[in-house]
Amino acid sequence: MRFLRVLIGALLLILLIVFAVANRQPVDVSLDPLPFLIELPLYLLVFLVFIAGLVIGAVAGRWNAWSAARKARQQAQRKAAQQRESQPASAIAPATASSATDGTSDRTGGPLPPAPVV
Repeated sequence: MRFLRVLIGALLLILLIVFAVANRQPVDVSLDPLPFLIELPLYLLVFLVFIAGLVIGAVAGRWNAWSAARKARQQAQRKAAQQRESQPASAIAPATASSATDGTSDRTGGPLPPAPVV
């Protein structure tokens, strides 16, 4: 598998070198509303446009992944909130403050056993 990857990479590199050698003539690149005129070899212009497209595509893909993750997280939070709301009140009702501090009940909400007589 690694040999195949190296072979394809070498063939692509040879193809790029042949393209660059065959397209060395300079071309003028004009950024129309601006007064700039840039002279570049054609192969360099093609490579720069290709690289710019890769970068823009990668940023757009990353943005899409972040959006999808954010939406999934929001849906999970909404689902959890709905599940909390749909539970019966007795299942989620905490012990009242007075029963927890007056010494007449234990942590589970039940009554304490009688104190031993000495």
